[in-house]
Amino acid sequence: MKFEKDERREFSTGAVRDKADGKGRYDLLPWGAIHALAQHCERGAIHYGERNVDRGIPQHSLIDSGIRHLSLYIQGDAEAHHLVAALWNIAWAVEQEIKRPEMVDLPERGEHSGIAF
Repeated sequence: MKFEKDERREFSTGAVRDKADGKGRYDLLPWGAIHALAQHCERGAIHYGERNVDRGIPQHSLIDSGIRHLSLYIQGDAEAHHLVAALWNIAWAVEQEIKRPEMVDLPERGEHSGIAF
């Protein structure tokens, strides 16, 4: 496939690549938070079994748990993992919104489930 010159990025070295518009900016991700999320997933896999969430957790449960963990964190609860637990629950709610709209059981979401981000 041939691309026009204005469809490419050119670097100061003279090298060129296709444009990255709309592909996401992975270089801007908060890698410390992602690492903490991966560690939380590891603890969950040990406690609940590998890929337990893939069996299907209704959206209302993820949202409820995420908000509860965030509330406890804001209130100063000493549990070390509240903030990352909130992140985990919200991340999986987003994943389901994208890939498993049948798990989105919040009546208020209705026709809005399964949207692309």
